Formats: sequence, structure tokens, C-alpha cells
Amino acid sequence: MKTVSNGPLEGLVVVEFGNFVAGPTGGQLLTDLGATVIKIEPPMGEPWRHSSPSDPPAESRTFIAINRGKKSVCIDLKTKQGQKVCHDIIAKADAVISNNRPSTSKKLKYDWKSLSKVNPKLVYCETTAYGPLGPKATEPGFDLIMQAYSGIMSTEHKIYHGAPSAVNSSSYVDYSTGYALALGVVSGIYQARSTGKGLLLQTSLLANAISMQAMQVVEVENDLSGAQKWLKSNNNNNDSYEEIHNEYSNLRGAPQIAQYYRAYKTRDTALALGCLAIHARKRVANLFGIEDVRFNTEKKFSQEELFIIGKNFEKKMEEKFLEKKTNEWIEYLRSHDIPCEPMQFTEELVDNEQAIENNYIVNLKHNTGKKVRSSGPIFKISTGEVELKSAPMLGENTAEVLISIGYKNSEIDNLISKSIIGKKL
Repeated sequence: MKTVSNGPLEGLVVVEFGNFVAGPTGGQLLTDLGATVIKIEPPMGEPWRHSSPSDPPAESRTFIAINRGKKSVCIDLKTKQGQKVCHDIIAKADAVISNNRPSTSKKLKYDWKSLSKVNPKLVYCETTAYGPLGPKATEPGFDLIMQAYSGIMSTEHKIYHGAPSAVNSSSYVDYSTGYALALGVVSGIYQARSTGKGLLLQTSLLANAISMQAMQVVEVENDLSGAQKWLKSNNNNNDSYEEIHNEYSNLRGAPQIAQYYRAYKTRDTALALGCLAIHARKRVANLFGIEDVRFNTEKKFSQEELFIIGKNFEKKMEEKFLEKKTNEWIEYLRSHDIPCEPMQFTEELVDNEQAIENNYIVNLKHNTGKKVRSSGPIFKISTGEVELKSAPMLGENTAEVLISIGYKNSEIDNLISKSIIGKKL
């Protein structure tokens, strides 16, 4: 039986001005750890509520996925009275998360400059697309755009109709930025409580896209990678994009490892082989009876030689994997302590025994009356798990939150009558 607690962040109040993925992800991480996260939404709700057709409206599947446990407060921030209500909430909060354009935050008076006057101890965590400085500081950005700008799409080796294809399994630049926002809130509150002064923490999609590619970005003097040398010396003005892309793809990465760390087609489906350590690579080559001359440490190979050797070795590996079915290979490889897994589809995870056992998949009931199975918290907490609740309906907690900061029912009714705040739909 699981012990229920209020979580390590119990008592923290975070106000989220979050749209789409990055901001809401940061907020959900904090609710899973026990923080009270108040999501401020416009009368129509944040855009992700309308990302797919739903019944009732404004309760889309994608919104439900990343807004678990929050309180929804619906305010028209285009009005002076609405801004006053928002500021009253901020005055009692510990932190703010925002992933809106600074111009929008400034216009609607929930930017750092405005809110730090309302609450001098406030921790304000903001993410933009490209960072607060530089010629692109004011430009908007989305996960897909940042995948292109930061080189992620080019390194995926996937071409669709002549152009690179995005990472479609996840908005992973957005998600990593959400993790950064959550870390910023906790770190900022630690400092604010020590100093008694609030602070502004700024991150960006670009910062997190670069950080996640640290091993490809790093440039060491006199030790350039094959791709770095190619980019600095090659002129491809007369080549098609496909030709340029293929040349680049062939030169990046670690050619001595690539064949041991990839997916292979089997007789019936496919599996992934994950052998990074040299002892595991040697074991695979030995099990398959395929010589890998790259294990000879006395011989030095050029980048071009490594590429040719790797391609020849890879062809033999591909032929070998076609000899058996996936389940046969999995049983055989695991019996020799070789890391491997069969291919699955993401949608299968809601029934995955390992995920369910660890509470990585949770069952909740949404206030629409619908049952929800979705990803669960990323932490297990020894002192007890936080009681989980599904994502809020639009404006569901408006009155509750305002009463908690001292508003009277008559004041709330007056605000509703003027459409300054929204009531639960």
C-alpha cells in the first residue's frame, strides 16, 4: 500500500503562465512533488486545450497529459481589473513560471518588472525561444523550429520529401525546457528564502537544445570530430541538400561504436542493441563470429578507414540479425548479458507491466467523468507519494483560489458578472 504525503514541495505556491508544452511541463513536475500550481488562463483557455477536438470543448487529450494536479484560474488579463486580480494572487505566491513572449507578458502586466513590484520576494522563471539577448531575442519559437535551428533535425538522418524530418516522438526541446523551469523554481526559492530577495531566472529553448547536444557541440582544439572538420573545410554550394546531408551523416558520431548501438531488423520485426562498453562490444562480435579489426589498439585508423570498416562490419551484423526472430535474439543476447530490447510503439506503454508497477503510468478520473491513463510522476518519494489529480477543467478553481487569498463571494460574483474572471464551464 502506497503512503500518501503532501510531497517535499508542500507549501510552495507557483503561478504558471504556461502555454503549449514547456511551461506546463515545468508546472506539472512541481505539482507531482507537492507544490500548489495555479495556472492562469485567458477566457478561452490556453491554446493547448484546443489542440484536438474534444467533448466537452477545451478539455483536449494533450492538455490533460501535461497539466496534472494544477488549479485553473480564468482571468481576462486584457482588463485592468483582471490584472489587479492576478496581482493579488501573485502577492501570495512564491514563484512564477512563464513561457510567453516578453512582449505579451509586458502588455498583460505579468512580466518580471511588474510582478517583482507586487511581490519583492518573488522567484520568476522565464523561458523564451532564443534567450534574452542577441538579435533574435524577441522572436517566437516552437520545438520544431528549434530542432531545425539547433541542428537536431539534421542529425536525425531522416529525409522526408527532400528535407530533414523532425523528431516526432516527443517535443523534447520543450520538455527539457520544462525540466529546466522546474529546477529554476526550486533553486530560486532556495536562494530567495536565504536572502529575503526575489530573483529572475531566464532560460530558453535554444539553451536547452544546445545543452542536450553537448557531446556534439563541444569543440576541442586539435581534436576536431569528423563532422567538425568537414563543416570547416567543405564547400557544397553545388550539391543538393540530400547529398550534403549524406556526407555530413557519414562523418558524425563515433564510427567505432555505431554498429553496436543501433536498431536492427530481424526475421520478423526489429530490436535495439545497446553496447557502449568495449567489453560488451567484444562479446557481441565474438558471439556472432564476426571479426572487428578496430579492437586492435596497436593500429591507428583514419576517419575514412573507420567509416569503410564500420560499413563492412555493419553489413555482416545486419545479415546475422536476419537469421532469427526478435524474441529468439532477445532470449539469446540476454542470456549473454547483452543489453537489448524489442521495438515497441509508444501507445503500448499504457499497458506496460514495468511502467505500471513503478507508477510511471497512472489511472486518474477527470472531472468530465472520463477515465484517464497517462504518464505518471518521474520520482518515487520515500516519505510518501503525492495524491494525484487529473488536469483541471477551464476555470475550475477560480473561486477557490480567490477565496483562499481573501476575496468575498460577493466580490467574486461581481467579477464573474463583468466577465473579468471565468467560472467553471
